[in-house]
Amino acid sequence: MGTEKEMVLVEWHDARFFPGTYNEKAIQQHRMALFKSLGYLVTRDDTTTVLAAETNDQEEYRDITLIPSGSIISISKLLPRALM
Repeated sequence: MGTEKEMVLVEWHDARFFPGTYNEKAIQQHRMALFKSLGYLVTRDDTTTVLAAETNDQEEYRDITLIPSGSIISISKLLPRALM
């Protein structure tokens, strides 16, 4: 296999949609959704951060998540249990 990808925990804000009619006070009660995603960090640039749930020995990835890079709060590297 080529270069090993790091396993990471990404905390990020995602958009939310609230149907209905609201006054300004009610709008202030709504918040962005805070997500925590785990996976292999495939790529990251100013626009998009790509995580994969799985990887194989043929340098392929399965079940990818594209996260807007500007929405990321933090990225933490995960250590294999043997190194903890």
